[in-house]
Amino acid sequence: VKCALLFPLLLLAAQGLADNTFEERLRDSIWSLIQNPEKANISTFPEELNALKPFARHLNLKEPKKVPGQVKDLLCNACIIGIEAIVDLFLLGYDITNIEQVALIVCDLFNIEDHDVCDGAIHNYAPQLEYILTNRRITGQHACAIVLGNGCGDSESVNSWTVEMPSDPKPDVVLPQPPAEGSPTMKILQISDVHLDLSYTIGSNAGCDLPNCCMNVTGDADKPENAAQYWGDYRCDLPAWTFRHVAKHIKETHGDIDYIIITGDYPAHDVWIQSRQNNLAHTKTVVDTVNEYFAGTPIYPSMGNHESFPCNSYPTSNVDGHENPAWLYNQLAEYFSQWLPEEQLEMFRVDGFYSIELSPELKIIGVNSNMCLTYNFFLLLEWQDPGTELAWLVQELLASELKGQKVHLLSHIPPGNDDCLGSWGREFSKIINRFEGTVMAQFYGHTHNDEFMVFYDSEDKDRAVNFGFVAPSVTTYTNLNPAYRMYTVDGGYEGASYRVLESETYIFNMAEANSAGEATEPEWYKLYTATQDLGMENLFPQSWDKLVRDMATDETLYNKFYNYYNQDVPQLLRTKYDIICSLVTTSNLDRSKCEEILGPAP
Repeated sequence: VKCALLFPLLLLAAQGLADNTFEERLRDSIWSLIQNPEKANISTFPEELNALKPFARHLNLKEPKKVPGQVKDLLCNACIIGIEAIVDLFLLGYDITNIEQVALIVCDLFNIEDHDVCDGAIHNYAPQLEYILTNRRITGQHACAIVLGNGCGDSESVNSWTVEMPSDPKPDVVLPQPPAEGSPTMKILQISDVHLDLSYTIGSNAGCDLPNCCMNVTGDADKPENAAQYWGDYRCDLPAWTFRHVAKHIKETHGDIDYIIITGDYPAHDVWIQSRQNNLAHTKTVVDTVNEYFAGTPIYPSMGNHESFPCNSYPTSNVDGHENPAWLYNQLAEYFSQWLPEEQLEMFRVDGFYSIELSPELKIIGVNSNMCLTYNFFLLLEWQDPGTELAWLVQELLASELKGQKVHLLSHIPPGNDDCLGSWGREFSKIINRFEGTVMAQFYGHTHNDEFMVFYDSEDKDRAVNFGFVAPSVTTYTNLNPAYRMYTVDGGYEGASYRVLESETYIFNMAEANSAGEATEPEWYKLYTATQDLGMENLFPQSWDKLVRDMATDETLYNKFYNYYNQDVPQLLRTKYDIICSLVTTSNLDRSKCEEILGPAP
């Protein structure tokens, strides 16, 4: 789930035609606003920008509508023109506050958000824009290629970099085999996208027209059905007491757990009123709750895109001054000190990624996927393997391969997601392909939906080499039931494969819980067991490939999966083509598997 579009897009908030006439009129509009802000009105802008209106509210993120290809092209062209105009204004000596003022006027005129939301978001992101413009001569071609993707701008230049692979030859492929009957197993819990809201207020307006509702700033409900209920609301993030109940339920239901994965995103979606202290407080509340119920259990985190302030903002340690990320990683390292040893915390403090050996047979690697996040402004400074994270990952996997050690990868943003830079996803996929005999499991979050993704061999493109779990969210945002995931893993003995043998997803129905009242704890139930309910022989990569191909033609099977995908809440926000396509896309630069399995995109 995205927090906010790139700040310069707020300035234009629009689409347009990229011819000289449109460019001149758009630039004239910007100059006019700079010089006479009190005279601003909607007619100040080129009429072509009216194409924005059906998609303007909440930047088309809260309840997204399918954007036609023609509108995407217009958006790309306007993005390039607008960013170049911003750069020109900055180089001419206009203060960043002038640019903020124009952005706020545009946000108001096009009704992108309410005034206070526009004002808060713009104010939060402006200092980063100023830093970036001061330290690099960015271009609209590069910036829009990063933020919008889909071939916009100078996509070839932005995506032309590669990560060097080891000269050591790839070991012979050994096809996965089920363990001997009665072999020991491990139990792993994954929690993702908690999105606590420490300002959640019972009785507040859950039907507000803000990016997030049910808060102490959204006012009282205008009618009973819009009143925020005790356990939560489908339109809002999660109350802290509900997360405490989640942790208590898991502890009482599942007993001893071998280790816990927490794949990021602790703060709420109230991005316009956040601060560094606010976001850290949300993270600390999650950490303290987990520690209370799972003291002594190994816990391994990965970074979400909401932990920082402003959200999505993840500069590398190469960035100096106020924007340096030490404020975040140093404090999180303190919170995580009961989870990770000092050696791993030292690694984490640099750029938010780390590795740790659980045993001679198994290593955990926590990947910071924000290094690929296209809404991370700091990619404009460093988009070629930021922080050299992928180069580091290659060396970590090579070291494990040489020792015969297996690896579990924890991350947040799936590499094929539209929010991940295409070249980063492509290079990551190459790494997974090269080390398919070492990486036994991958765990992600971010989308809030219950899904997965299949990786394919770069040479034999019909052969699935790996897959990743994308876990459902704990938060209800938006229109989802709270969920968590339990895995059964072949492990704990010499020669174990450390592959996931089973996956079980548990939820409770938020509407029913609220109907029962705060005195009655929610009734949890197992939503599904992967092998049994999806008709899978096992959870090896080729079985996931078969599931995708079966769902493409079997409507009954797809509908069952789609119900799991939405955590048992009926909704129709995405098409079947888009959902299945995402299951076989590990870099958004390459959707050839979608076309092979589903045919051309509609």
